[in-house]
Amino acid sequence: MEIALTTTRLSTVRDSSLNTAKRIWNRLPPEVARMWDFRFFKDEHCSNANGSSVRPVNGIKIARKILKDDLKMTPYKLQKRQKLNEEAKKKRRDRCRALLRRFDRQSHRRIIFSDEKLFDIQQNDRIWAEEAPDTAERVVERTQKPESVMVWGAISARGKTPLVFVDPGVKIDRHVYMDMLNAHLLPWANTTFGDDEWTFQQDGAPAHKAYEVQDWLRANCPDVITVDPHWRNPTGEWPPNSPDLNPMDYAIWSILQEKACKKPHPNVESLKRALKKAWNEITLETLIKVVDNFPKRLKACVDAEGGWFE
Repeated sequence: MEIALTTTRLSTVRDSSLNTAKRIWNRLPPEVARMWDFRFFKDEHCSNANGSSVRPVNGIKIARKILKDDLKMTPYKLQKRQKLNEEAKKKRRDRCRALLRRFDRQSHRRIIFSDEKLFDIQQNDRIWAEEAPDTAERVVERTQKPESVMVWGAISARGKTPLVFVDPGVKIDRHVYMDMLNAHLLPWANTTFGDDEWTFQQDGAPAHKAYEVQDWLRANCPDVITVDPHWRNPTGEWPPNSPDLNPMDYAIWSILQEKACKKPHPNVESLKRALKKAWNEITLETLIKVVDNFPKRLKACVDAEGGWFE
């Protein structure tokens, strides 16, 4: 089958859309690309293969329609993960076992999972394929640094905190981090949990593992899953290098990225509005489902001997 596609005025189609469409097209397997004649012409009308006129169309929509509807392909998100050595695998396995014992009988539902995430105004990169591609194929390189915004958020099976936007140019050090937790985590947690105990979770980011921060958490939170304060002092409880175990990483940020970053944004304010809208639309039912996947992932990590399990 051969389809010829033309556009009326290229100036009416956003350059970013055309570039994205061409990028997607260039990633098609050669044997698939040969099935199609995908062309953009500067013309007075849009026409399809049989020459009949149709209304002007957007290049990116054409590409997605062909990939999704005609070729039955699915977009797969590019993944980043750190290489695990044997020591890290052992630590992940042992700590997952300990967390499974600690949070049995659905007590994982009292954990408040937290994380930061950097979002930029560029469109997400996707690979379209009939099956999930190998990890080596899911790599993208960027030469420019787009405008971006850092956000912090936390969730539990009882709800979610407000989405916090970090001011431009502010580096999250231990002081900024403690101020943020004091202003946003504690008021929300105390209101949401009342007299019930809750456990705070964080990863081992530099600001998180500072001794001053961990002392503050122990003094202000009913319970904490500790992190290693230093590689020479591996006394923490949270498995290292484990975004696959944090619901924020394995689910929530992906939801925001899919909803808020589907299209490129003209500026950071537009991105922030979209992120806030997507965050507010996350339902309690979704949060419960995401959090209930946590013990399953702990077990999967143990079964994989601490290695990657997805």
